Amino acid sequence: MKKFKSFKTIILTILILTLTSLSSIANAQENIGQIQGIVAQSAIVMDMDTGEVIASKNADNQMPVASTIKLLTSLIYAENTSKSENISFTEDVLKTTQTALNNFKKVNPGDKISSDDLMKAVMIFSANDAAYLMADSVAGNTKDFVKMMNDRVKSMGLKDTYVVNPCGLERDALNPENKEINLSSAYDIAIIAREAYKNEWIRDTISEKNKKVTIDLAGSPVILETRNKMLGEYGNIGGKTGNETKAGRCFVGFFERGGRNLVTVALNSEYGVHDVDVFNDSKVIADDGYNAKKQVFKKTGEKIDTVKLEYKLFGFFRPKKTVEAPIVASKDIMYYKNPINDKNAKIEYNDKDKNKNAWKLADKEVELTFSLPNYKAKVLGKVDISLFDLIKMNIVSYGIAVTVLGFILAVFVILYRKISTNRIRKRKGYMFYKK
Repeated sequence: MKKFKSFKTIILTILILTLTSLSSIANAQENIGQIQGIVAQSAIVMDMDTGEVIASKNADNQMPVASTIKLLTSLIYAENTSKSENISFTEDVLKTTQTALNNFKKVNPGDKISSDDLMKAVMIFSANDAAYLMADSVAGNTKDFVKMMNDRVKSMGLKDTYVVNPCGLERDALNPENKEINLSSAYDIAIIAREAYKNEWIRDTISEKNKKVTIDLAGSPVILETRNKMLGEYGNIGGKTGNETKAGRCFVGFFERGGRNLVTVALNSEYGVHDVDVFNDSKVIADDGYNAKKQVFKKTGEKIDTVKLEYKLFGFFRPKKTVEAPIVASKDIMYYKNPINDKNAKIEYNDKDKNKNAWKLADKEVELTFSLPNYKAKVLGKVDISLFDLIKMNIVSYGIAVTVLGFILAVFVILYRKISTNRIRKRKGYMFYKK
């Protein structure tokens, strides 16, 4: 009896362990591509070179983004300004005193700053008055510059970004009654950041060589230190911080490890006691990006589309017929599995102006477009219909055709023989008459 109870205990233990293992495997599969173990409420890691989303967490949620919006401000500024220009402070700009250059020394309307020092003030120190000055120098006023910013994000196909000021402050010193704030998403900010990093001026400004710089502010030297506390560590080669009441602590990071370039975004993290939480988050996000492996999206032979083909039953002769043929993957199609890609991934066969002849396309490879957000690639598929399939579908028609042809041939043979016999008889009759 004791042996039986022991046996039952062993079986029950094995069953529990098996179910636990299966549950763990299922959970692991479910969580692929979902960033975990971070404070930030929204996050993303994206391949800088291809634009592929590698992993994410609530990355398409619209939320406040604080000073990370300055990446867009600086991009438009860089595209419309040369490094050699000198920019004059305006009266409106100097109304902004939160994280501002005019806190270092008294700045008066008309005082000048070089355009390169202005870029450093915005991207290294995150000076808010400097961001407003960028806007005024490009568009003449903040309102028109903000329109430029909103137009730019629309041209990039971004739907979650709404800009109300060029600096990210949640209380606009130029318009204190306005309660609107800048909104975006981790995905949109990653796209903006990727575009900004392509600009050499911005890329150089936020690099490790500029951890600490001196700028000339209205004739006085001012030392600026980067707010990016992980610059030069863990492969981080640049970034843009942000911090506001509703937005929380934010950080956009650019990373390079082993020749791979990634951009990370962490939104609504915490400042913490020593202001390290958002940077710890960013390390986790970057690690997830570098450790991620692509998964199978479509297996070899799996149906991914259909195509309507045309063909003439007898080659060059009518009648014309149509057939809907499946297109299957020629080999495994891989992708980074994550919530954003799962929601948006698609494969299409663009058959416009292409050969639709079923006889020629049967069992042939065709080019397909594999699309993800901000990413497209050409992949190969195969038209999964054979010549035998086409013949089999029309076997009755071909049977009738063969029967008709056989009948015509038989009639032809009979007529030919009859004509030949008549000719022989006539020839024999002519020979007899001649004799």
